[in-house]
Amino acid sequence: AALLLGWASVVGASYQDVLRPAVVVVTTFDGEWRHWRERLLHLELPFPVGASGFPLGWNAELRVLGLVTGMGSKNAALSITALGHDSRFDLREAHWLLAGIGGFDPRHASLGSAAFAGFLVDGNMARFVDPREMPSHWPTGWMPLNRSAPYASPPPTAAEKEVMVYRMAPELVAWACAVAQATGLPAATEAQRHASEGYIADYPAAGLPPSVLIGDSMSTDLFWAGELSTQWARRWMRYWTSDTATFVASDMEDVAVAASLTALARAGRARPPTEAMIVLRTASNFVFPPPGQHPGMYDGGFIPEPAFEAAFAVGEPVVRALAAGRGPSIAGRVAGEEHATLW
Repeated sequence: AALLLGWASVVGASYQDVLRPAVVVVTTFDGEWRHWRERLLHLELPFPVGASGFPLGWNAELRVLGLVTGMGSKNAALSITALGHDSRFDLREAHWLLAGIGGFDPRHASLGSAAFAGFLVDGNMARFVDPREMPSHWPTGWMPLNRSAPYASPPPTAAEKEVMVYRMAPELVAWACAVAQATGLPAATEAQRHASEGYIADYPAAGLPPSVLIGDSMSTDLFWAGELSTQWARRWMRYWTSDTATFVASDMEDVAVAASLTALARAGRARPPTEAMIVLRTASNFVFPPPGQHPGMYDGGFIPEPAFEAAFAVGEPVVRALAAGRGPSIAGRVAGEEHATLW
């Protein structure tokens, strides 16, 4: 069993010693964290200021640190910011892997699949009109903050995109996806196959074996479900990325983690997410029920355990490669220097 140790006993010296992680693994709740804690990050370090209350995990040989942020954007932002200002760590050279589960669009992948995000889009920053009160020709009640109708012109400006969209480093995303594809995913369980049966006629991808793909994620603090909401997510992603992003995964924390790392980079305490962050989501459920089932009665078809296993199965080799310095050759900058926004 892992031991919970005070900081002085970890470094064997004084509070002046600092750990320099090569990689930080980010999870959001205990289920996502369990395999990392049990199989890789055995040494526990106190982290009382983290929102989740969980200790950190540390692997001294690999120089890999891990944490549980707590679910939702506020907990993710609080925990990442707290870690970034923790004097025990120097995070300026670290890569970050967010390894979590999410709801997937069955148009693109099956349960147990793994998506590496090229784009993270904020679904929280929006205006909302109750659909019962909106004009009949509107497709949704959700609209951009500074527009008077959904998906209204003019298109988002660069300044608007800067707070709504994070584009991950394409070379890093492609490399991580290739490592994961070479590793492979666990086969679908009987429960996953059964949950997918109602989708296959309309969405053939839902019936395929679990796969590794590049697919983008949208963050909201809502557990939403339904085909109409999925249509909104697909179009919202395209609107904010000039028809570049493809909605694959729904999550709560990705944008908050990226925003926190952006702030830490400005303070010279971490590399910006557009250089050093990888987002991995594995499919625990679909974002709308099978045809004929009302969204209000849909429980999400939640099958988390195989998704937890999948996230560790393809996430661990990515972490080990980064920790060994075998990542892609990306012209990065030292944290704290001026850096250009990639999107």
